[in-house]
Amino acid sequence: MRARPLAACMAIVALAMFVAGVLFERWIGTDAAIDWAGLRHKLFLHETRSTTDRVAARPPATAPGRTMVALVFGQSNAGNSGETRGTSPRNVFEFYRGRLYEARDPLLGATGDGGSIWTRLAAKAIASGAYDAVVLVPFAIGTAEIARFAPGGSLSGGLLGVIAEAQKSGLAFTHLLWDQGEADANAKTSPEAYRQRFEAMVAAIRGLGVRAPVYVARATRCAKIRPSEELGNAQAALVNVAYGVHAGPNLDALGFAERYDGCHFSTEGLERAADLWLDALQAPVAPGVSR
Repeated sequence: MRARPLAACMAIVALAMFVAGVLFERWIGTDAAIDWAGLRHKLFLHETRSTTDRVAARPPATAPGRTMVALVFGQSNAGNSGETRGTSPRNVFEFYRGRLYEARDPLLGATGDGGSIWTRLAAKAIASGAYDAVVLVPFAIGTAEIARFAPGGSLSGGLLGVIAEAQKSGLAFTHLLWDQGEADANAKTSPEAYRQRFEAMVAAIRGLGVRAPVYVARATRCAKIRPSEELGNAQAALVNVAYGVHAGPNLDALGFAERYDGCHFSTEGLERAADLWLDALQAPVAPGVSR
């Protein structure tokens, strides 16, 4: 008879910890405030994302090379932390737990309940004429440091599982869009440690047979955390064309005017971030360093 009260107490404690973390994060105005050892990810990413209000979709029938399939991953600015939700663009889909849905914010595979960069980017990519359809595969967890995505980290298995599940469903990735770094700027992760963890993460993804190019955003700014030149330069130095790693946008260029809470993007900031991402994807490949 004691099992049920104990389980109820544990659930209440877990919820209280989550709420306290959210309130503390808001109070100090930073995305990298608190992690609670992955509790938020476990409880609120995988447990409560309902698909009952989503429209199932069939894989888009397009000519070869006309469908963009993008893994969009990182922390909260790669998730649903934007000020406003985007519209549901035509021919934009999201993959979640083995099924394809018509994409709309908040995206299913990411934390947060607001808007995302990615629905806007997808609409712009189609409008540019580069693609006829876009499939988003989100994996974004607020406050997550890069160590959690690297092999041995608490999110590594989930990340690789999402990729493998998409592959099993017949999706072939064309882009990997990495938008993360604010938490590591807060934690003062060394450039060398960031490089090692990033390269280990990419190696694990490559181990699944994914050869799509990786685009790395410069992303270190968050409210009281001023842009970290050291970590930003480390992110820029990750470019390695021979290994398929390319420069993404400089999101640190978006200041407080484009961030509704000092950290996460306002409506205007989301549009500008999507434009910067599109510019990065369409830029000629610059010579890189082969390590």
